[in-house]
Amino acid sequence: MQFNLDAAFLPVVCQLATSSDNSERLFLKKLAACWTARGVCERYLQEGIREDMVRTILKKKLVLIHGAKSTGEVDQLLSQPRPWYNYGTWENNPLCIPEEELACWAIVSANNVLRPEAQERYMQLFARVMVEKAGGEDAEEWGR
Repeated sequence: MQFNLDAAFLPVVCQLATSSDNSERLFLKKLAACWTARGVCERYLQEGIREDMVRTILKKKLVLIHGAKSTGEVDQLLSQPRPWYNYGTWENNPLCIPEEELACWAIVSANNVLRPEAQERYMQLFARVMVEKAGGEDAEEWGR
């Protein structure tokens, strides 16, 4: 099955190319990061993640990349979302996109048994992301 991520990808890359506020090094880093983000999103699609959620991930990731102020920040944006589990609570990474973390949990849970705290995190993210996606409707109702 073929998916098209160009609608989200091309406008940001064109805007990045016409922006003059980046050094050459930062511009090249951001351009490479945009392509990397697109490749990651294509892999999410291959893993069976919903296309609308993958487009949201790509759009958010590209906006963050475009707004990055340093190459180090671009590197952070390209790392997989990793919340920290700290003594019974999950601490979010401010650069983490909830939809991307949800996609990662979905991929991992398909092949592994999750610990109870990981299952709880997965279900909380699912409810939060899907309720936002549905515009406040009941997530269970929307997901059918």
